[in-house]
Amino acid sequence: MTQHLFPLAVISDEVSQEINRVIAFATEFRLDGIEVRSLFGRAFKDLTPADVKEIGARFRDGGLKVAGCASPVFKCDIDKPSDIAAHIDIFKRSVEKAQGWGCDLVRVFAFHRKNMPSPSEDLKRAASHFPKLLEAAKGAGVRIGLENEHTTMVGSGTELRDFLKLLDSFDSGNKVIAVWDPCNAVCMPASGDPMIVDYPLVAGRVGHVHVKDAKRENGKPPDHCAELGTGDVPFPKLFAQLKQRGYKGWVSLETHWRMKALSSEAQHLPAGHSFSADAEPASRVCMAHLVQMLKAV
Repeated sequence: MTQHLFPLAVISDEVSQEINRVIAFATEFRLDGIEVRSLFGRAFKDLTPADVKEIGARFRDGGLKVAGCASPVFKCDIDKPSDIAAHIDIFKRSVEKAQGWGCDLVRVFAFHRKNMPSPSEDLKRAASHFPKLLEAAKGAGVRIGLENEHTTMVGSGTELRDFLKLLDSFDSGNKVIAVWDPCNAVCMPASGDPMIVDYPLVAGRVGHVHVKDAKRENGKPPDHCAELGTGDVPFPKLFAQLKQRGYKGWVSLETHWRMKALSSEAQHLPAGHSFSADAEPASRVCMAHLVQMLKAV
């Protein structure tokens, strides 16, 4: 049974590339699981069968589940067919890894943004590629978690709501869920309080939550993430709403804040040793804040 209000996890490379450090961190904070993005200096899709076996065994020995597989699928240019084909292959490899860990969620995106906000034509184009993912996941026991991300066509609550409605026409098994990241909504231009403006539009579809924070300056979207609790994301309100709705999914820390700010490139495609170099101290601070926030709900 979880020690927290919701099953709690951290994204692996927000702590370290070394599995011992990740497990020690999870044990210290009594986490229920790890969301895997990169380990051993490699994106999880590039891990060997031996790596997958070792990670699975070590996590089980530590009483940890794999909370999700954080793939970069469809964080690419929709106008480049070769990129799309490559990402569909990445998704298939990601599903294989998820199955090996007994994990039922692979996170994906909705292509690089073309317009702000995304018009219905852009959303329809992006949605037209999702049947390929659903076919690849068929029979694998894996859900597709679509994350709202401000650099992609789906960033705001409105865009996420409209996109999921488009998928409903062919996703009869409800295999696509929302991975809700309110910080990414804060990073949208002219964003208001994501709990008032965005979350109510998608609340019934949220199956996984990412936690990071950022602060707008003079009304402008933030360039970097901030220490959890010092930015504009009203996490106490979010957690209260999740509790009220009887939310059973994961809450996963995706720190993205460092004492020395990450580059925009690292924030956009996080992975590997350089991304994790200064991660643990910052994640330790943010996880302590997160645990206290959950206790206060």
